[in-house]
Amino acid sequence: MTAVGETMPSQLVPSTLSADGAICHWLSAGVYTTPLRHLAAHVRESGSPFGERGRWAMNFWAFDPDVADLKLRAYRGLPASEVQSQLLDIAEPVLGGPAPGGGVWRCAATEEDGVIDFSRFNFNPTLMEGWLCALIDSPADAALWANLLTIGPARLWLNGQCVEDFAEHFSYVALQRVPVRLTLRAGLNTLLLHGAMLGWREARLALGLRLLNDPESGGLPEGLSVRLPVGAYDADVWEMTAAQMELVQVRAFAFPTLPGRLWCDPAAEAPITVDVEVGIPLPDTPWAKLIGLTLPRGRARLTLEPGKPADLPITPELAEAFAHLPGENALSLVVRPINGIPLEVRREIWASANAYSRAPYGTYDERIAEARRHLASMPYDVPASMAAVATGAAAQIDSNAVAVACAFLNDRADCADFYAVGLLAALEWYGGSPALKQEDQAKIEDALRRFKYWIDEPGIDAMCYFTENHQILFHVTQYLAGQRYPEWTFDNSGLTGREQQALAAPRIDAWIRRRLRGMFSEWDSNAYLTLDAFAMLALVEFARDEALVRLAGLLLDKVFFSLAAQTYRGTLGSSHGRCYTVALKSARVENTSPLCRIAFGMGVFNGETRATGLLALSRRYRVPEIIQRIGADVDAVVTTRARAYGALTSESDMKSGVWDVRTITYRTPDGMLSAALDHRPGAMGIQEHLWQATLSPEAAVFTTYPGNAQEHGNARPNFWAGSARLPRVGMSARDLICLYRLEPGIGMGFTHAYFPTEAFDEWRIEVRWAFARVGDGYAALWGDGDLLLTASGRHAHQELRSSGAGQVWLCRLGRRADDGDFAQFCASLAATAPQVDADGIGVRWTTPDERRLAFAWDGVFTVNAVVEDWGDFPHYANGYTDTPHGAESMILRFRGESLTLDYGG
Repeated sequence: MTAVGETMPSQLVPSTLSADGAICHWLSAGVYTTPLRHLAAHVRESGSPFGERGRWAMNFWAFDPDVADLKLRAYRGLPASEVQSQLLDIAEPVLGGPAPGGGVWRCAATEEDGVIDFSRFNFNPTLMEGWLCALIDSPADAALWANLLTIGPARLWLNGQCVEDFAEHFSYVALQRVPVRLTLRAGLNTLLLHGAMLGWREARLALGLRLLNDPESGGLPEGLSVRLPVGAYDADVWEMTAAQMELVQVRAFAFPTLPGRLWCDPAAEAPITVDVEVGIPLPDTPWAKLIGLTLPRGRARLTLEPGKPADLPITPELAEAFAHLPGENALSLVVRPINGIPLEVRREIWASANAYSRAPYGTYDERIAEARRHLASMPYDVPASMAAVATGAAAQIDSNAVAVACAFLNDRADCADFYAVGLLAALEWYGGSPALKQEDQAKIEDALRRFKYWIDEPGIDAMCYFTENHQILFHVTQYLAGQRYPEWTFDNSGLTGREQQALAAPRIDAWIRRRLRGMFSEWDSNAYLTLDAFAMLALVEFARDEALVRLAGLLLDKVFFSLAAQTYRGTLGSSHGRCYTVALKSARVENTSPLCRIAFGMGVFNGETRATGLLALSRRYRVPEIIQRIGADVDAVVTTRARAYGALTSESDMKSGVWDVRTITYRTPDGMLSAALDHRPGAMGIQEHLWQATLSPEAAVFTTYPGNAQEHGNARPNFWAGSARLPRVGMSARDLICLYRLEPGIGMGFTHAYFPTEAFDEWRIEVRWAFARVGDGYAALWGDGDLLLTASGRHAHQELRSSGAGQVWLCRLGRRADDGDFAQFCASLAATAPQVDADGIGVRWTTPDERRLAFAWDGVFTVNAVVEDWGDFPHYANGYTDTPHGAESMILRFRGESLTLDYGG
């Protein structure tokens, strides 16, 4: 095989096969993206957004069958010229050579699910495409079966002939296994794979091939191998380098104290020298188009000794720059060999110059001032720029910040509602003043005049309207824009501002009242609770209807009370209705953390600027004193029982029914254990997080049934956030039982536990028990088989798996004050022997303090043969309130003082 421009044959290096036959290494090209411009042929642009051909299918979860059907119709209707799978007039594949779509072939390795992942978040409807190439070296003519692994349409060519053209179904994130017959000739056979996805918002594009064992021989043809054409690179050097790179380990996501550390696997036979680079990637949004930020990077050449760490080049300048970047960001870590072989290890990591507070400090006003200073240092963000004006750090709101936000509105990009509220705040506080340039005010007004304010207005877009936080942000945007410009005729709807306001007001009223009585369907979300607060702060600050202002203020009080009751020293380590992996790995990334720091003096200021900005700048809302004191009550042992309950509305939630979630949170001065009880066991989980033990911002322990091998938010459920099937969770006092029912072919086929050893002061694994200590707080985890710590790869020293069925997990929270020293805690639990039921999905356990627990997939949770009653659950009950389900008010009490939140009527 000779590539274009070469005078000698390409070197070939092996691509290993996984235990189940998946090809592990490929040449890869993409992801390529093309805007989707023909959707009006499949979706009504105006009229009702619901029903057949309704726009709702552009705005709902892509796992819905109607959404999948729309994607299939739209894909089949794509002009042939727009699909790159038609373009096969390319040079023979070789690393670095030309690939379809105008790119070049690069080397890529699969994760444990056997696919190359091309996923991305699409702010607008987009065609995504990716390519893979490998060579099958067969000792003789042969035929074998394989499974083409794909999410959406895919094509496979063997030696230039298309042997599979699959376009039957779009999945959401679960892999489809398409059987294909491969007729191989003796020698090298060229495989080309093309995958496509129609993506709006989160979208997974993944592609791979699994070779299947011959049913007669029980294996693949003898001597068959898979190889990659790597051009002039020496094959022996490549193999040696690939083996070395597999020994590089990143054992933590967050590095709260510097330096961060990079490890070499203890199994390495000799030191490994690598080049390391740490940087701050800009997100693929209007930021990248409008802004030319110059950000520092850290670089170093490190020699890694086997089993020993080396310091990462996270410089003070890099940590300082990252601390002042708005948005939900992570640092990029890239590790490369020094010999020029184009292999690398890539990871997201976190480090910041901003310190985390684990204990209350200062006064509310002092923390507000600190928040303003933090915000004022951030570039290109409207709420942050307003803080700069308020503190005197700047004379005017930054024009680049306005341009970024307006671009979201003008493009009708998903999350535009987040930016719209910030722009309206700028108009309300600074419109007509020298602080807002006239030309910038004109840009904002033009964007608002042309914006789409709700799903019932004309226009095809990918904006999300149906989730709880988006609902209220759109309603508030529509209300405030209409209130400010009552005489305008808005371009898209044709309605006057007064009519827009009249439409939004009852929607807001109904949304708030449902949450006042029952709190949130996205319960205790460390991502979205902040956006709900953002909307309420905007109403309190700018709405002229005092009834709405009162309701919004009451809901803010309840939000901050829920944070006060269910955070552990600034960490919202509760169960969550929706979550993302990075915030599970470190509370320093939680959007709620800056709110907790302002309100209670615990947490960290990070890139969240929306609710943080409005709270820090608010002229009409303060967190009530009693809630501040409750949140700072860190020395108490508190058990909070809470019930989130409410009715779904078809035109907002795009489904009917109710949400009904019962949670328990047990918090001590040294740790916290939280669970959502018996919540939809066996159902598909997207981003639900049903239990967690928390000892510090990074020291979290929990289990999941992973949906795939990815960690990003475009594959939901992924490796750590959500579950392919939700478990059944029960909890009493400080003991928790989590049960899984595994289903063949669903998810990754196993359950596992997050156990970040680098975050613990001390840890040990003893057969089926794993123990962790941070300070005087302890956590113990038991599995239904011997617990094995992952020793290599992406999750080295962060993951536990059970050698048993993985269907039963137990957790106990402990501390020195109750259990003695750590050794005593471990010994007392290791002496117990939980008994798994005969069917494998149930357990009986007598705890060291003689509590007899029993729980199974069916039936009740009992303690000493007495049933735990989860039926008659309160709205909120703990040492600060006793509010029954369905109550019209809540009374908060703390050390002789009280506050009544009356939301009836």
